[in-house]
Amino acid sequence: MSGSNLANYLRGLPSSAIESVHIITNPSAKYDASGNSGIIDIKLKKDQRLGYNGTLIAGYGQGVYPKANAGVTFNYRNKSMNVFGNYNYAYSKGLNHLFINRNFFDKGVFVSSDEKDNYTVFPFNTNTARISADFFPSKKTIIGFVVNSNFSHFERVNDNHSVLNNKYYQPDYLFNTYATGNDHNNNTVGNINFKHTFDSTGKELTADIDYSVFNTASLTHTATSFFNLNGSVRKAMDVLDGDQSGKLTLKTGKIDYSNPMRGGAKLEAGFKTSFVSADNDAKFYNVKPTGTEVDAGKTNPFYYDEINNAGYVNFSKVYKKFNFQLGLRAENTNLKTHQVKGEVYFDSSYLQFFPSAFLNYKLKEDQTLGVSVSIRIDRPGYGQLNPFLFQIDATTYNTGNPHLLPQFTWSYELSYTLKSLNFTLGYSHTQQVQNTVIAKILDVIPNFEIKPGEDSNITIQQFVNLTSQDYFGLTVSAQIRINNWWNMVNNANIYYTKFQGNIGGSVLNNGTPAADIRTNNTFTFKKGWTAELNASFSSVGQYGYMVGKPQWSVSTGVQKTVLKNKGTVRFNITDIFWTNLPRGVITYEGRYVENWHANRETRVANLSFTYRFGNNKVQAARRRKTASEEERQRAG
Repeated sequence: MSGSNLANYLRGLPSSAIESVHIITNPSAKYDASGNSGIIDIKLKKDQRLGYNGTLIAGYGQGVYPKANAGVTFNYRNKSMNVFGNYNYAYSKGLNHLFINRNFFDKGVFVSSDEKDNYTVFPFNTNTARISADFFPSKKTIIGFVVNSNFSHFERVNDNHSVLNNKYYQPDYLFNTYATGNDHNNNTVGNINFKHTFDSTGKELTADIDYSVFNTASLTHTATSFFNLNGSVRKAMDVLDGDQSGKLTLKTGKIDYSNPMRGGAKLEAGFKTSFVSADNDAKFYNVKPTGTEVDAGKTNPFYYDEINNAGYVNFSKVYKKFNFQLGLRAENTNLKTHQVKGEVYFDSSYLQFFPSAFLNYKLKEDQTLGVSVSIRIDRPGYGQLNPFLFQIDATTYNTGNPHLLPQFTWSYELSYTLKSLNFTLGYSHTQQVQNTVIAKILDVIPNFEIKPGEDSNITIQQFVNLTSQDYFGLTVSAQIRINNWWNMVNNANIYYTKFQGNIGGSVLNNGTPAADIRTNNTFTFKKGWTAELNASFSSVGQYGYMVGKPQWSVSTGVQKTVLKNKGTVRFNITDIFWTNLPRGVITYEGRYVENWHANRETRVANLSFTYRFGNNKVQAARRRKTASEEERQRAG
């Protein structure tokens, strides 16, 4: 599960059902080599009692605009089968009020600027359903299936007011853009899985087969009116309508074998294969008083096919005060793209090995020293590869990059744990860094055709590959129990990040020290009352060509168990002082400087009710990753 499904499930999961929670910061070779955020492993207690249970959830939130959600989960088990599932509905109306000041230079000499006030609201409806079943043909064998479906409707209404200034910093003219979007996403994932335990030592074989289909449809309308400073019409209105559709198909299978051995050793091995196919079509039309005509410069079918094959072997051993783990994962990727506009083809194939090594040494009963080394990969999301040119306003575009390459990260960690205090010293080097750039369009797409009478200072947002990123960081985590009713968890990450790259001749070789500090306080009172008070601070940070400004927030909440501990009422407010708002400056030396800040709905008051019915001692349904987790994340 992921997203709201996972959040709702965890909210309804009683703490008494949890055996342990582990954070795997450097996953072994058994897991997909993608991602650098790690894995949260939640192990549930086992109970062979039979029966049913479930959870009802309802909530309402209010920021600038309202939000609401409702859902139900159920779990039924008898001696031969286990059926479980959930349904969740969510409505949200969001806000993004963006202010931009853009300055253009020619060899260091200021030539023009523009100022934008961009107000966007986006109502969003989503329905998510999951139905699963496990069958037990024997005590050692489980055969199961899972079907996940997600149906969402996303609308967008955007008002943009832009003032363009000349080389003397004086207003020259202005334009207003009114844009709407109407998007539908219908996604279904089917999974068949198998698990067989050979003996009491834990020797087992598991297998998964996934088939997923993601369908998208988007209708857009962008109308721009141009005015002189006296209010007279400068030129004819520019109206662009878009009709975009796409279908993404994922076919994935994997098999894993685990063999515990004598002396605390374990050998694991497995294989995974996936087939990805994307068919996208974008049609754009210029709407004029004389009629509608196809915009050949933006209309563009795009096809994408990818085959991934992966295999791994992993060995772990516990020996007195030592435990170590060595693994090697190999992943072979073959991909082809076809962009119909210009008949552009891209064909690539690469084989990459991902070794990993972990060593822990128990200095004393409450002191542990750990070392880990691994290589990870982050492949582009399928949407990031799509070359469709999306117009935001008359001088701003967004597009994907079909030539975007995966990034590779070499990660090294040294950790020391003393009771509830943990220190982690880390270094990582990433090549071909995937980074979102906002730059002059001719610096990113040199062959972009500027129409007669069109402003030449057009910017574009696109993912590109920078040369490298180096990260040095110290993370400190401390859990402190102030007394029997107050528990505090503090985290601090002090780090330095340096980027290298070259966009349009603007060389990047910059780094910035930064810090992220968080504290979470939990208070447990009598008669079922609990409360939380959380605070966070993020300092200045380097993100490619952009430097982010400091942000901080304070959030609080309270909850009460009711109805003989089967119900829970919660109330919380996020970002009470409305300070966790993004700001930044983007600099391309001698070419372009952008200052921006945004008002978003980070401050939201939420009220929710959860009711747990049935026997809470029924053994929980299996919660496990399917074969296509990594591919589905890229689809999002």
